[in-house]
Amino acid sequence: MGYTFENITRLFNLLALAGPLVKLLIAVLVFLFFWAMKKKFTNLVGKLIYRILNHKKQWLEKEKLDHVMVPCRTVFALLGAYLALSILGWAANPLVGHALRIAVIGIIAWILVRFWDVCAEVLLNANELLGQHLNLNLSKTLMSFARMAVKVLIIVFAALAILAETGTDVTALITGLGLGGLTFALAAQDTASNLFSGLVILLDRPFSVDDYIETPDVVGTVEEITFRSTRIRNLSNTQIIVPNSTLTGKPITNWSRLQKRRVAFTIGLEYGTSSEKMQRCVDRISDMLNGNAEVVEGSPSVNFDAFADSSLNINIVYYTKEVALAPHLKIKEAINLQIMAIVEEEGCSFAYPTQTLHIQKD
Repeated sequence: MGYTFENITRLFNLLALAGPLVKLLIAVLVFLFFWAMKKKFTNLVGKLIYRILNHKKQWLEKEKLDHVMVPCRTVFALLGAYLALSILGWAANPLVGHALRIAVIGIIAWILVRFWDVCAEVLLNANELLGQHLNLNLSKTLMSFARMAVKVLIIVFAALAILAETGTDVTALITGLGLGGLTFALAAQDTASNLFSGLVILLDRPFSVDDYIETPDVVGTVEEITFRSTRIRNLSNTQIIVPNSTLTGKPITNWSRLQKRRVAFTIGLEYGTSSEKMQRCVDRISDMLNGNAEVVEGSPSVNFDAFADSSLNINIVYYTKEVALAPHLKIKEAINLQIMAIVEEEGCSFAYPTQTLHIQKD
């Protein structure tokens, strides 16, 4: 150890005696060495951190750690630049010191933003586990909003730190921004309204990402909720961007939160149908619906409802367990075909509008 320290001391003494051109050459070589080796250095440190974190249990995936470690390459390049400047004797210059500190602040903010990206993704992936054990359900909407908000805070604090490093009076700047806030708010009322509506959507949660919603203006699947607007993909596969204030100001039907789906309709039999056949049709349709595994238990209601102008009406109401539109329509189709078969087997016929014309002779 002492021998190594003596060699390092001797090297710096030789550098101090070297000429400007030699120092410049050595400084360039040192910087190029760190620049060329930055990726290998970063991979080496990443492997060490990966082994420490996952020594006994898998805490972090290799891909996510590599995502966070990318800014560390710039750290090694910056270290090479600092050593090169030290060899040239410029590291003590105040301007160089400020520039290096500003670079360090920017790199730290970069690392924190990437680290938060990984944390948000891990929390979102663990949503189901958290819901089971902690009764905590983190929606995609909440995580998307939180991810953006934390990123903005990191960038704002980094920007303030950089301004302070340049000698700017941050306190006076914040005070000036506060005084100008009212003017800005008056000039951006629509934007402020959309931001507030975005918070309402986040807290009240009338819908979330991936929900199928319907409003008086738009129908489709929610793809993304931002501070200002909500992106909705309609049935034509077109993306519609709706301001949040427009959404919160009108009724919203969230079809994704259906617990069961209602079916109600009326069929009409001809007036020539006997009461016995009518009763058998009603009973068989009721039994068929009650025995269907796709129909909510206890929900079917089948009744001889009314004597209409040209038909004897049977009113049918039931709920399906499946709420998604396509499977729901398939279940409804199968039930309709069974109803037709029952009517045919009982020797009955469906009625259609008719009129009887009586002509009186003079």
